[in-house]
Amino acid sequence: MKPYLPRLLAGAALAALAAPASWALEMVIQNSQELSFGSFVAGSGGAVTISTSGARSASGGVLLIPSSAGAAAAFTVTGDANATYTIQLPGNDFVKLSGSGGDMFINDFTGSPSGAAGQLSAGGSQSLSVGGTLNVASGQPPGEYSGSFSVTVDYN
Repeated sequence: MKPYLPRLLAGAALAALAAPASWALEMVIQNSQELSFGSFVAGSGGAVTISTSGARSASGGVLLIPSSAGAAAAFTVTGDANATYTIQLPGNDFVKLSGSGGDMFINDFTGSPSGAAGQLSAGGSQSLSVGGTLNVASGQPPGEYSGSFSVTVDYN
């Protein structure tokens, strides 16, 4: 069986909050690493999950290729010192990977920090990592698969 090499190209969105002329708030998010599910064999189907720390696991009949590790997407959020923000990740079945076979969808996006937990440091930055679960069909054809998604951050 040939291994799969799905790769997700992560896009980042810029978020800005309109403010009175006396003070202007701006927050920027920049992508520094793609979300990658690494190589695997579909087998009888299942899922490949990448945690926010980059740990990769498989469920169902999916077999991971050990020499091909996955990676969580990495972003740097910058803005005003100590500012808090919320993170908006894509919903289930919204992001798809397309390639040589049928599309595969990513569900259960996770972020670290999560939800309203984002707070910039005194220097005005924070690292953000994003993981998710790729759903793999039984007999999914081998090949390279790619797609993109947006992560949005908003000041609280």
